[in-house]
Amino acid sequence: MSISRDREVDFGIIQKLGGVARHYPAGATIMREGEPRSHMFYLNKGKAAVVVKGREVEAVEGGGIFGEMAMIDYGPRSASVVAKTDCEAVEIDEKLFLLLVRQTPFFAIDVMRTLVRRLRAMNDLLGAG
Repeated sequence: MSISRDREVDFGIIQKLGGVARHYPAGATIMREGEPRSHMFYLNKGKAAVVVKGREVEAVEGGGIFGEMAMIDYGPRSASVVAKTDCEAVEIDEKLFLLLVRQTPFFAIDVMRTLVRRLRAMNDLLGAG
């Protein structure tokens, strides 16, 4: 799933502002539930599974983000993310996040849309929707 219904973040902008892509082979854990937060991720290529308490709750594809709660609060990771295919992802730390918000105004809206979509999906899962 892309970061929003209308568009994806331009990977070139992330690279221009200092983002460096890392490669994760299929099966690799990209981030682990419960670990301290330090950054979010932009998935440039591949497909990854978001896993909560051992259950896959979402698939993220190239152009999507995960770990975005790390940029909002300072709590531990609420989910693990595992590469389903070979993946290329960029770690976005707080400094890069703030640069993206300033340089690409829709970036913050797209992050909020992703958070809201995931919250609605969790509400539906719990029967609260």
